[in-house]
Amino acid sequence: MSSAAASSHRPPPSEPPVLDLPLLLPPAATGASSFNILTEESKQRDVLTKLLLTKEGSLELQVISVWATGAGRGAPSTVVRKAYDDPRIWISFKCRAYVKLARPFNLHEFIRSLLDQFYANSSEEQHGAISRADVLKRMKAAVAADEDLVQEFMEQMDKQKFLIVLQDLSSMAEWAAIRKYLPDRSKGSRIVVCTQEFEVASFCTGLPYIQWFSADHSLQIFFKKDLQSDVDGNPASPGPMDLIGRKSEMLELRDYLSKARFEDLHVVSVWGIAGAGKSALVRGFYREELQQCPTFWHSWVDVRHPFDLREFCQTLLLGFHSHSLEANETIYCDSVAIRDLIKECRNLLENQNCIVVIDDIQSKEEWDLIEAALVSRRSKSIVIVITNEASIALHCADRKELVFNVKSLQFESAIDLFKQEVQRIHPTFTSDAIDNDDVLKQLISKCGGLPRVIVAASDFLFHISMERIKRARMMNMEFMHNLESRPEFSCLRDLFTWMRSYFRTCPDLLRPCIFYLSIFSKSQAFRRRRLVMRWVAEGYSKDSGNSTADKNGEDIFSNLIKLSMIQPPEQTVNTQNRMVKCKVNAFFHEYIISRPNQENVSFALEVLTLDGSCRQITGRTGRHLVIEESWVRNRIVFESIDLTRLRSLTVFGKWESFFISNNMKVLRVLDLENASDVTDKDLEKMVKLLSRLKFLSLRRCCKIFHLPKSLDGLRQLQILDVRHTSIITLQASITKLKRLQYVRAGSTAIVSVVPPLQIGKLTLLHTLGVIDVSGKRGKNILKELRNLTQLRKLGVSGVEKKNSQKLICAISSLVQLESLSVWLSKDDEGCLEDTSFSPPNSLQSLKLYGLVGKLPKWIEGLDHLRKMHLETKQLSEENLEPLRYLKELSIIRLSPVGGQLHLSVIFEGQEVHCYKAVKVLEISYSSRLDVTFGTRSMQNLELLQLKGSHDEIVLQELRGRLAVLPKKPDLKLL
Repeated sequence: MSSAAASSHRPPPSEPPVLDLPLLLPPAATGASSFNILTEESKQRDVLTKLLLTKEGSLELQVISVWATGAGRGAPSTVVRKAYDDPRIWISFKCRAYVKLARPFNLHEFIRSLLDQFYANSSEEQHGAISRADVLKRMKAAVAADEDLVQEFMEQMDKQKFLIVLQDLSSMAEWAAIRKYLPDRSKGSRIVVCTQEFEVASFCTGLPYIQWFSADHSLQIFFKKDLQSDVDGNPASPGPMDLIGRKSEMLELRDYLSKARFEDLHVVSVWGIAGAGKSALVRGFYREELQQCPTFWHSWVDVRHPFDLREFCQTLLLGFHSHSLEANETIYCDSVAIRDLIKECRNLLENQNCIVVIDDIQSKEEWDLIEAALVSRRSKSIVIVITNEASIALHCADRKELVFNVKSLQFESAIDLFKQEVQRIHPTFTSDAIDNDDVLKQLISKCGGLPRVIVAASDFLFHISMERIKRARMMNMEFMHNLESRPEFSCLRDLFTWMRSYFRTCPDLLRPCIFYLSIFSKSQAFRRRRLVMRWVAEGYSKDSGNSTADKNGEDIFSNLIKLSMIQPPEQTVNTQNRMVKCKVNAFFHEYIISRPNQENVSFALEVLTLDGSCRQITGRTGRHLVIEESWVRNRIVFESIDLTRLRSLTVFGKWESFFISNNMKVLRVLDLENASDVTDKDLEKMVKLLSRLKFLSLRRCCKIFHLPKSLDGLRQLQILDVRHTSIITLQASITKLKRLQYVRAGSTAIVSVVPPLQIGKLTLLHTLGVIDVSGKRGKNILKELRNLTQLRKLGVSGVEKKNSQKLICAISSLVQLESLSVWLSKDDEGCLEDTSFSPPNSLQSLKLYGLVGKLPKWIEGLDHLRKMHLETKQLSEENLEPLRYLKELSIIRLSPVGGQLHLSVIFEGQEVHCYKAVKVLEISYSSRLDVTFGTRSMQNLELLQLKGSHDEIVLQELRGRLAVLPKKPDLKLL
């Protein structure tokens, strides 16, 4: 169907664009979507091969375009060449040629190359009957004159069914010069165009066309609808393709766009590191918009560099009119006829409902040019800007709330993507083989959840199946070296270019914090606060202006999450709450440790790791020593290390007494979290010899029963973590440590520790807990807490009616408090109920253990509360009333609960919206539990986590209830 005929099916838009072009309609008005997306899971090469070999439809000449986006500039030639070399192609196309276009374009040289390949390939098909000399002789006769050359070529075109590949076609002018010499003789011939220009790809194929996207959207194939059935076996449906591991991000991105439209804003930014899958995510949303808003104008622009505004506007117009071959030709070949390209684009954006995606903005200056020329506050349009840089994203967006960050995939999703890619290459390969292959899983982990790296790795391994195991082991041995040096990974060059640029130009305060991540192994989960407080003790995070070192450290941590350098634990839902545990992205870990030594030295971050069976090496040195659990403890090897410059010691696994040395004069950080066999005697030796310690962690060292009296000698100590040890009392001498900022104590068995009466002297404390405030001492301790005005995290136990008012009074004085944990004494119902109590407005996390009855009414006033943990013997939905309308509450944890829990609110006979922001609901229960949801409750729920005995019938009913919620939350059983 011609575009003109198709146009008659729908009326024109309400306000036609002002163009010196034929009257044009939005894409939907043509009756054929310009982006009819296939979800078929064949590999690019297989799809292209099928398109070339299909016998469906007419025998007319078909033009197939292969377009590489910014993510896959080197991919088309590889994919097309492999399809071209397929033996089935040789059989089907005796007359074939593969031509890389030279610059400047020379028509006669082009034809000469085609003829040479036609004759050579024909002779090969005849099994050598015609020698190479005969071919050359025939060529010389044919090219004696230009006219003879062209005549000979046209004769071949008339006689033969041919296949011609045109690599690096860059302009419409080249296509116009070539196309008239490639006639359609209805013999089933094919032309494959490889280009990096969208407008060239769409124009060459003609209308109406279909687009097929590769998994990472770095490569797209345009073809005519006639060829479709052999590719997917069914008529293509425009339904959106599921992006693996991106369900919640797709929903969240749609919320961003809805917010922009509702508030009459126009620019949303999407950013993330190179290779994280930003374009793929936005393209998934873009496809949905094409289907759900067919009367809107759509255009996707891949920004070319150096940036040229007129060229940008030309590409923008081509996108808007991609459904019209006539408009494309006019815009591209006769742009002078358009009164003003920039004016036409601005008129469209201002007067029409448009959705525009601008991919790969690389500077604020580029956006300033676009915004000044095209973006109007009166606009009806939405613009999505995609960039690698957070600062550029913030600069482009109308508000910071419209800046969307795309992170890497979690490990399970990375495995699923790898499986999908393998299935495309080898449909018979079973996914169980990957699940049970530790070598492959290790390799997938090293890809760091970056879709582009995952796809490249799967291609590398499975295109040559006989060497798969060998290649996987080789990749694991020198992962980063292989990615950076092997030609098979040329598609990752722009990723490494971005990384080198980022590390070279990132702020000085951030760079050492990144390199410091190499202290933790890539597979090890560790606590967020452990890392942040180590940064503080090392001096990498410092006080600045009105911000503390701790606050700056938390900001750095947040930035590294956004950069995907730090990842959350598996199956973590993205909320605004700070993650408790995390791990280093394995890809970045590999990159950091693979850097030349001089890069680490320049940041004073020489990290020495003892693992396996490390042997003695004289003069071994480093500022940071890590002893892995796998290291075979050897005193001789340890004592061969130069420890005089050591600033931090981290021990995993078994502790040995010889790990402490007189030579550790400048040691600042001693991190023994989870180390075994550390005793009180060892601790006394540490305190005696390591007087400059700023960070001491004995967390989970269960053989530690008391702190030594000499602890007050550590006058520089800032962080003391004795959580989950056997310590029950903090002696009075601790109050002499005036620099203490962080004290954590208590355990599961021993909930809290007894603090010194003069705890209020430690005025720099921002973290304290869990302390016992029961008994006569408790009232004095609660009074002392009022002096700790810097506290942001507090945990107290032993709260009862007798001291509850003192606690409420103390909490009222802690205006910076963000996290509060309270353990209540038995059967003290209502002890926290005080109608006059005004809790700190900064409170974001509240944990109540041992509550009897209803939640205190004052919780309704916690406007910034994001996380609620409630442990109670009996709980009904009515008890949760204060939580129903909290605007930022995203995580609710309840335990133990039994019976029925109906989460809905009825007011005057009508159900009302409640728990609007809740994304995670965790319930621990000791007896049968039945959870139901109202039609207007927890509409943003993404994860329901249950811990207890599971009745399969009840679970089946629960899954059905979850399925009707808007975000179709996952159900996780523990």
